[in-house]
Amino acid sequence: MKLQVKYNYTESYLPSKRHRKLRYRDAEEETIVIINEITKNNAPIAFLVHEILKDSPTEYRLWDNKLWKPIMWHERYSGAEGLYPVEKFIESIHYHSNYKYNKTKEESEKEKHDYVSKHLIIDGVVYGLINEPRYVIITFGLGHNHGGTGMFIENWYNSNISKNSYFNALEREKAITEGKRRAIARGDTKDINRIGTTCNIEVLIPEVVKCNPQEEHGEGDSFLNKLYAITESSSNANEAGLMGLCILAGEMNKE
Repeated sequence: MKLQVKYNYTESYLPSKRHRKLRYRDAEEETIVIINEITKNNAPIAFLVHEILKDSPTEYRLWDNKLWKPIMWHERYSGAEGLYPVEKFIESIHYHSNYKYNKTKEESEKEKHDYVSKHLIIDGVVYGLINEPRYVIITFGLGHNHGGTGMFIENWYNSNISKNSYFNALEREKAITEGKRRAIARGDTKDINRIGTTCNIEVLIPEVVKCNPQEEHGEGDSFLNKLYAITESSSNANEAGLMGLCILAGEMNKE
């Protein structure tokens, strides 16, 4: 689908030949963007992501060697329900603009094309570009059922969380084993049997799995790593809290 859209930018000019200092003014141009439209036959399902809070799995389709996920309306408009309507997506192309002062003509035009390239229409449904799903083990609170230990699915790496907490879609059993180990070490007895029951990445095209946390991610936040270690070694939540305060005081004295 071709769509003609306007874009705004800032252009420089000289009021007259006598002027040497550039002036700036708002300007407007038009460009043609191309919205890719295909059928499901051209975009096989690579993953089905099952999460306990969702009634049906989320499909990740493969097209142009990239992964695409249906966009839900609430992801763009708070309180809205259902799939993101095609007409609303088309409407968004006209007004979408990243906040930046004095954008050049080239920057503004590229912005429109980049925005459209991150979307795809498959059999009348708007899909958005998405990263590969992966498992992550996250702990909360001080342990001993204060907070808890959980296994979740994410599409990105959190810089605060160590690479040792992430597992690709084919490493489900490893993720479950590590999640249970942490829950046991922390004394999160209420969570041990839940690990692995709340989410699942069903892999339909194994060769699509490229995620490698050990090579792609880092060690996480050093201060938080110390706190996580405390919750796994303390005998109760109060002890973990006191030890955590000691570490915090030590960090503050460094400043």
